[in-house]
Amino acid sequence: MAADNPAGLLPPIGGFFELHEPALMATGPSVLEAWSGGRPFAAFANARAAFAALAAMLPAATVWLPAFLCRDLVDPTFGARIQFYPVEDGFAPELARVEARADPGDLVLLVAHFGLPVGPGARAFARRRRDLRIVEDRAQALGPGLDSCGGYQLFSPRKLLGVADGGILVAPDTEAPMPQPSAMADETALWRAPLLRHADPPGADNAQWHAANQAKEAAMTIAPEAITERSLAILSETPIAPLAAARLANWRLLDARLRRWSALPADPQAPPLGYVLRLEPDVRDRLLAALHAERIFAAVHWPQIAGPAADFPRETGWTRELLTLPCDHRYGEAEMLRISDRVMKVLR
Repeated sequence: MAADNPAGLLPPIGGFFELHEPALMATGPSVLEAWSGGRPFAAFANARAAFAALAAMLPAATVWLPAFLCRDLVDPTFGARIQFYPVEDGFAPELARVEARADPGDLVLLVAHFGLPVGPGARAFARRRRDLRIVEDRAQALGPGLDSCGGYQLFSPRKLLGVADGGILVAPDTEAPMPQPSAMADETALWRAPLLRHADPPGADNAQWHAANQAKEAAMTIAPEAITERSLAILSETPIAPLAAARLANWRLLDARLRRWSALPADPQAPPLGYVLRLEPDVRDRLLAALHAERIFAAVHWPQIAGPAADFPRETGWTRELLTLPCDHRYGEAEMLRISDRVMKVLR
């Protein structure tokens, strides 16, 4: 949500990321090193393009997706092959139907919702069904997935730090089928919004850079384009550990004050995407409006989901109940107090 910035308003918190500038003399494994772990990877312009390219390499495979998933990942190129499965309370995959019906070679997407580990049940499923192609969607997870299911891993870095694009598909091993991009993305168009926001630390031109980002997101496709050179360089030069530590510390600051409304476990064991609240729909909407009015850009994951609403009422209900508060590395204690003060004022 965009808003003007009259004199005296506090800077915005949350929303898409401005250009990230790696610290000088930074040490430790980079984001890209941590994610790839030395395995083969392909760097597309976005995650949906990477997944679509992998699905195209497996034309006979049924594509199994969780109903609770961003609709943008679903594409007509493999739409006729999709089967959806439920997601349990707590956001763990409910895989009984997949295990009973999936054929060898089918493509199964497991999602690390809100950055949580996919869970022991999913890992046990992956060990039992080594005849399947497992893809672990880590678009909301900064951590590299040490709890991995042993299959492909898919990352979407622009949701986690200041790059304009990227869909990093990591192979399980050197023998697995692996697509590669075959065209170049438009770097100027992709980077316009992050550079505009980077040039405006107080957020005075919020409306301009918000509109630019909305246009960029709307223009993204599944074309097999490569990640921009600037984004790949940032992922290669930015240590992951400080980003993860800051995100987890901020999450814990919020959790100390907002636990009663939390939708996530008290000990997430990994840096979550944000602090996720679960509220009655009318309360959620009232809080979202109050936060946006004060330029705290909480998010909804997701306004619409991939699975059919009539078949998945529980997952559809979450679209009206969940709200994600920002807690990423751009912020510290002062911003977390500002967020939690406002939340408590509205909810009490």
